[in-house]
Amino acid sequence: MLSTLTSLLLFALAGAISTVPVSITIMILLSPDPRRGAVPFLIGSVAGSILVVGFSAVGLQFLPGRPRLRQDETVAWIGLGVGVLLIGYAVYLFWHGSKADSAVVGKMKARFQSARPWEYAVLGLGLNLRPKSILLAVAAGAVISVREPPWFQGTLLVLAYAVAVQSAVVAPISIWLHSPVRAQAPLTAIYDWMQRNGQTIAAVATLAIGVLLVIYGIGQL
Repeated sequence: MLSTLTSLLLFALAGAISTVPVSITIMILLSPDPRRGAVPFLIGSVAGSILVVGFSAVGLQFLPGRPRLRQDETVAWIGLGVGVLLIGYAVYLFWHGSKADSAVVGKMKARFQSARPWEYAVLGLGLNLRPKSILLAVAAGAVISVREPPWFQGTLLVLAYAVAVQSAVVAPISIWLHSPVRAQAPLTAIYDWMQRNGQTIAAVATLAIGVLLVIYGIGQL
């Protein structure tokens, strides 16, 4: 079980370290009418993670002809594979990921002037369909499926992963809901800092987590 939790934690950290969700979250909170979009966006983001991870875990568990595998070894191979892919993604971010993410964020910012609450929820759901998010969610679902936990325990693992991977959305919105006025200044400072340094930090962190997963996977084999 420890290997399962370790893998899920590393997958969630890799998913949370992304400039697009946190930038969009802060833009919503700094918009003229943040209440219209913040909570729907939060609900959509977390619900999307739950759906992708949950369907992956359930679907893989009932996959016809599924072979009986050694659990620890399978979890290690999943972590190793995801680690290699994260290292490749980090290299991509170092070279030209910043331009792509900036374009996405810029398009979203233009839509916030007229977006309705349900559109924010759909946006949150949609961000879970990015390639990196799908990779990590399916890997997390596979790790849960391999362990074949009881229904209640499996549900808790899915929920825990969803909240952890969306922590970059959950934390700013929770802080803003607690004190909207006091949150404005730090949110603005964080947003400005991310526009300057966020992509580099995300690339370095993704690389570090990828290397950790590779080392961890090799060590478990």
